[in-house]
Amino acid sequence: MKVLIRPCADTNRKTVSCPRNIMGNMSDYTAFFRKLGKNEREGCQILFEDSQPQEQLQPAVSALYDGAYRFSKDALRALESSQIYRQRDALSDYGEGEFIFILPDCGQAQQDAVRQGAMQGICRGHARTLGNLPNNYLHTEDLAAYAVSLSGELGISCQVLRERELQEMGCGGILAVSRGNPSQAAMAVLRYQGGGEGDAPLALVGKGLMFDSGGYHLKSIDGMKGMKYDMCGAAGVLEAMELLVRRGVRKNLIAVLALAENVISPEAVKMGDVITTLAGKTVEIYNTDAEGRLALADGITWAQKQGAHLVIDLATLTCSAQAALGDSFTGLFVNDGETCKQWEDAAGKTGEKFWRLPLDPSYHRQLEWSICADFANYAPGKGGGASVAACFLEKFLEEGTKWIHLDMVGPSVIRSETDEMAEGASGVCIHTILAFIEASGAP
Repeated sequence: MKVLIRPCADTNRKTVSCPRNIMGNMSDYTAFFRKLGKNEREGCQILFEDSQPQEQLQPAVSALYDGAYRFSKDALRALESSQIYRQRDALSDYGEGEFIFILPDCGQAQQDAVRQGAMQGICRGHARTLGNLPNNYLHTEDLAAYAVSLSGELGISCQVLRERELQEMGCGGILAVSRGNPSQAAMAVLRYQGGGEGDAPLALVGKGLMFDSGGYHLKSIDGMKGMKYDMCGAAGVLEAMELLVRRGVRKNLIAVLALAENVISPEAVKMGDVITTLAGKTVEIYNTDAEGRLALADGITWAQKQGAHLVIDLATLTCSAQAALGDSFTGLFVNDGETCKQWEDAAGKTGEKFWRLPLDPSYHRQLEWSICADFANYAPGKGGGASVAACFLEKFLEEGTKWIHLDMVGPSVIRSETDEMAEGASGVCIHTILAFIEASGAP
């Protein structure tokens, strides 16, 4: 796939006009270009009824890539797990189409906007490809190896903490999740120094459950369908980090990928077990299928130990968020009003949909029933599951830490093909993470 800009139209090429009435609504605007990328795989010329604002060219190009993306079955046939990073472009199929924007002004600013939009679309496509890979091709070590390869190309540091280091550190949350699996837990930590030497880093933390069977609280066949996508938070964080580094954002960043698999064996964690997390807090395991919050708790704690004063976590955490909001909205939890406003402003620029859900002491109290531990990982018989899970994570925030929690179960996967995008992982939230961090108001 190629995206170009030219000053004049070619009368021999198919031409599509971008309607004037969508220019002021970013959701409609990106939907138009996704449909174009999906349905015109051979390419076309694109005309605008009005002059094209430069800031709208980049999301148009990115949306073309979103629509054109397909996961390549043919590339998967020849794939070896150790080659995932090397083969990621082959696994991400955008077709051979050539899309040409007809713009009277084809200066450097417009060329840069096209290039940045393509980069944004391709990075989101890489996250989708990671999500779409079957679990037997992508275990914890495979995604950790991908992170190492990516960091080497980007020229940033990557540290992979494996089970021995996690045990020495006291990461009882993520280790409990992984206890039943011969594929060991890992925490991959990428660091980018784009800001000042003494500036506190901003941390991105991604839930990376490579597969979630539910553990001894085993999911049904319908519930287990699609559980390879339970690592889409980690994939989104990893590719958001790639995009931010390639764009040269002037901030210090840490990306933490909490990687594990939740399956059954005689060693697997059981109902009633008590674990000690990296933060030193004890947790009674009531529900072995409420495992993502355990891995994230250690990831959030580790990020704060590295000096992060603002943490964004991205997770396919609760079906409760999906039940409340459907497949279009990501559940948004924020512990600071100004930070929430900055996030919502960023989302307005990307067209991605978020809905703020409550954090409240009443949800915290629902977790504080254990006679053996500081609190439990689940509130049996209670509603508000997404808020309860978020408040579990909030218990691991240190005083003064600003926090954004994104519960993206609904929009993380396109469950059946639409007129905009192919079925499979969606790469949701990456664009808004980029917009938020690049905004001048973000710490």
